[in-house]
Amino acid sequence: MIYDELYLTDYPTASCEMPGRVASIMNVLRGHYPVIVPRAASEEDILLVHTPYILKSVAQDPGLYAAAAMAAGGAVLAGDLACQGQPTFAAVRPPGHHASPDSHWGFCFFNNVAIAVEKLIRSGAISRALILDIDLHFGDGTDNFFSGRKDVVVANIQDNHREAFLKNVDLALGSSEYDLIAISAGFDRHEKDWGGTLSTENYFTIGRSVRDHALAACDGRCFAVLEGGYNTDVLGENALSLCKGMDLADQA
Repeated sequence: MIYDELYLTDYPTASCEMPGRVASIMNVLRGHYPVIVPRAASEEDILLVHTPYILKSVAQDPGLYAAAAMAAGGAVLAGDLACQGQPTFAAVRPPGHHASPDSHWGFCFFNNVAIAVEKLIRSGAISRALILDIDLHFGDGTDNFFSGRKDVVVANIQDNHREAFLKNVDLALGSSEYDLIAISAGFDRHEKDWGGTLSTENYFTIGRSVRDHALAACDGRCFAVLEGGYNTDVLGENALSLCKGMDLADQA
């Protein structure tokens, strides 16, 4: 798993998007998986997805910029490791899927997953990708950036019924050809979070489905990056369930 202390930065945001979110995940996952510290995304990386205007607007707050660039860097590293056959979870903050090329909202500043996937495509490491967004909220930023592209499919799973949600995950995973699966891993659809839909075990089911499709389609290349999830009483266990489904080697 990927983590840096900068993800605990107390930058200006909504009170629910607090540093304790990532801390609660680390309290659980640190005992199971080795932790890798990333490098911050470069300006060049960020500009693969965002305009100079967005970069400069975030940079006006140095603390926020440092955290946001490190979050994007965490996603980039997760993508690189996935291409080396290492399924990876990046416990980053701030989240990213509401960040469009020239705008951002919803606690997001840079689109972490979009930056990671676009960098892999530009470098030639992959030709096609599937982005599976399981957050409660539609990942409009990711959808906006990749709109009209044939090399990246963005599957925003939006269903308030548990069985239908899981079925739609499987349908999305089987609907296209790809060299890598990236998960925008929001946990706010949990039954004890805002969405009230999924159980902790359901995140294992999603992770296992991703693993199985990735093994069949792209030599197991997959990674996940944290998006939403606001009940810190259950967030760590939900993240662990997804990771176990993805078959990350348990080190405990």
